[in-house]
Amino acid sequence: MESGVKFVKGQKVLAPEGEGSVIEVNGGEVKVKLSNGEVKSYQGTDLEDDSDAG
Repeated sequence: MESGVKFVKGQKVLAPEGEGSVIEVNGGEVKVKLSNGEVKSYQGTDLEDDSDAG
């Protein structure tokens, strides 16, 4: 099921574990580098756009 939100490389997002930025998008899977340096993969539906965060 499409959430309607498209993620692009470099986009800031809110993941369940905290803030991060998209490093790769592969179909419905989005790989995110979290602010603590950890890299995790999520379904797009698990992420929120955070591009207008300060």
